[in-house]
Amino acid sequence: MGSVPANMETKGLIGGEASPVHAKVQIATLTDDGQVLLDRAYQEVVILERALTDSFSPADHAALCELLERATAVLARQMPRAGVRPVG
Repeated sequence: MGSVPANMETKGLIGGEASPVHAKVQIATLTDDGQVLLDRAYQEVVILERALTDSFSPADHAALCELLERATAVLARQMPRAGVRPVG
C-alpha cells in the first residue's frame, strides 16, 4: 500500500507533511493537480452511472440494485472469515 501514495506524490497528485502529533505519521493532501484529476474522474463516474441507469427499465434497475445490495452483504459477512478488515 505504501507504493500508492509514493507514486501519487511522484506524479504531483498529493503532498505530504509530518504530523504535529506523531513523528512517524505523514499527512497526505491533494495538490491542485490531484484535485483536478479527482474532479475529472468523478465526472466520468457520473457519466458512466447515467449510462448504466438509462440502459435499464425502472423495474430492472431496482432489481439490479437489490441484487447488488444482497451480494455486497454476503461479501461483507465473509470478510471477517478471510481475515480482511472493512475499509472506512
